[in-house]
Amino acid sequence: MSKTIIVHKLGEVAEVKSGFAFKKAVRDEATGDTSVIQVKDVAPGRSIPWDQLASVEGSPLMAGNLLKRDMVIFSAKGAKNFAWHVDRNPHKTICTSLFHIIIPDVNRVDPAFLAWQINQFPAQAYLTQTSAGVTVRNIRITAFKELPLILPPMDIQKKTAHYAQAAYREKQLLLDLIANKETEMRALAANILTGHS
Repeated sequence: MSKTIIVHKLGEVAEVKSGFAFKKAVRDEATGDTSVIQVKDVAPGRSIPWDQLASVEGSPLMAGNLLKRDMVIFSAKGAKNFAWHVDRNPHKTICTSLFHIIIPDVNRVDPAFLAWQINQFPAQAYLTQTSAGVTVRNIRITAFKELPLILPPMDIQKKTAHYAQAAYREKQLLLDLIANKETEMRALAANILTGHS
């Protein structure tokens, strides 16, 4: 006997809102007290580089956009539309309006699992089909809220997210090892080919 699969919509299990809309380009300010996540800062399959973000002078208007632990951010404009789990309580950090901010109902969906599922092929295919814009893809909030999700029991969600994070860490270690070996080989080649071996 097969199990019935219940499909949920993102908007049913999370609040979705836009990031902060800057009136001009973000510039790193030495006296800034608020960090800003920009599209150029993040890459699919990599963690948010918290210590490399630009800082700006905060304002009361930014208060409603401050990121908190277990939110998920999603790059809504451009060719790469992926999600990242906010895995810590960042100190006064916002993201630009090129991102959607997802505030999941943590009683129904694990935030890390949600980010993982958004980055998988079925969700990515949906996002490709529903994107607007000819030259620059744009995932509108209304369409994003309709994103279909499969939500297994919470223990399976957490195990899946934990496994995905472990796989990511293993991949990073292997990539670091490969990079180190390539550096060693370049140094060895330089010594041998210049007669310093």
